[in-house]
Amino acid sequence: METILLDDPGLKKLYKQGYLDAEATIDPQTALLVLDCHLLNLPHCRSLIIDAKRGVVISEKETTRLVNQFVAKQSVGFLPARAILCAQGKKKLPCLPYVWGETELMPLGGYTRHATNWLMLNHVHYHYFATPSLISFIFKADQAVRYLIPVNKKTYLTNLQTTAFIYAKLHQLIKELVTEFDLSGPTYDISFPSSTTLVDPRATSFIFDAYLNLIVDLIYHTDGCSDQAKNSLIAQQLKQRYDRI
Repeated sequence: METILLDDPGLKKLYKQGYLDAEATIDPQTALLVLDCHLLNLPHCRSLIIDAKRGVVISEKETTRLVNQFVAKQSVGFLPARAILCAQGKKKLPCLPYVWGETELMPLGGYTRHATNWLMLNHVHYHYFATPSLISFIFKADQAVRYLIPVNKKTYLTNLQTTAFIYAKLHQLIKELVTEFDLSGPTYDISFPSSTTLVDPRATSFIFDAYLNLIVDLIYHTDGCSDQAKNSLIAQQLKQRYDRI
């Protein structure tokens, strides 16, 4: 089995094998690791993306920007994860993974607002601690290669537990919703002239955005303010703040 050590010298070696992509993005289907390189002083490189199909991609964007751009293209952002963790009583959220459906993008560091390494956990076949400070990953896409990454063991296990908790709660929510709906029938009532009026490729995003607007409207209406344009602007500002790292 080939072993790739992703410490500073290992990252510099990997950089030589990569190619620069000014429009680099995180592909949820093929991205395996997003590695922080902003302190290594490598030309045109602040991040490396290890991708099952594209290989090693060099990006001038920091990991935080790559993650925020990735999340912006998804059905929902970080709001569900934030809500679940806040409901658990966690006011400070140093670790904020992105979890939706079977996509689990987990930070390996302890504070996600700073540049750090990220792992697409749902693509991992097997992981274990090779040493107390080195985590080993074998991915489903290529089980003949293992990656060793320096981590803080306590931080890694905490982040893993947080990601698993969010995933479990979202699955619980989906199961409860499924029991309330007959998914075998049509998705619209017969009184509607056409189903096209209800079809929305981003229905989940629409519902979350509408709910956020409703909350803002209720708060400001109580204070005597019901300016819809102003409330929508406030909702957008809240989303920009809390729907990203």
